[in-house]
Amino acid sequence: MNIDEQFEHFLAGLGVEMERPEDRHYSSDSIPEISIFQASRDHYGVFYRLDIIDQKPELRIMVPVNKGDAKMDIYLVRLSERTPLNESFTRMSIYEGSGAYEQGRDATLQHLLYAAAEMMKQLFWAGDVQSQVFPPEIEVYPILVQTERSMGKKKSR
Repeated sequence: MNIDEQFEHFLAGLGVEMERPEDRHYSSDSIPEISIFQASRDHYGVFYRLDIIDQKPELRIMVPVNKGDAKMDIYLVRLSERTPLNESFTRMSIYEGSGAYEQGRDATLQHLLYAAAEMMKQLFWAGDVQSQVFPPEIEVYPILVQTERSMGKKKSR
């Protein structure tokens, strides 16, 4: 049994059914250019993972819940294409500047990622997790959500 089959078997034991790649509404195969982990200052027990993947910011929100075996819901948040901030990450990544610019590129990308993540967090918390309705500037994908109605079989994206 390979590692993917082992992981799927482990999740099945927790009552989680893996979603197939063709069922996804997003790609998760790319390696992050930058990754940062944070604990929430405003929401008890919530953790964030900030990434730049394929030259775009991504935010994963891990929310503690009192149900299911994982006791955690996970959401992927991305800026919608209508948001001009996406273009900033792309343009900064492809620009070839002076030596001084290149030396500061990673730090600048981290600061830009922090700023974008703050916006995504605010928009996420302004939405409604239960009805999956969020402001149009973000796209939210439930990756692991433990609901009362799905306690028998859960989907993991």
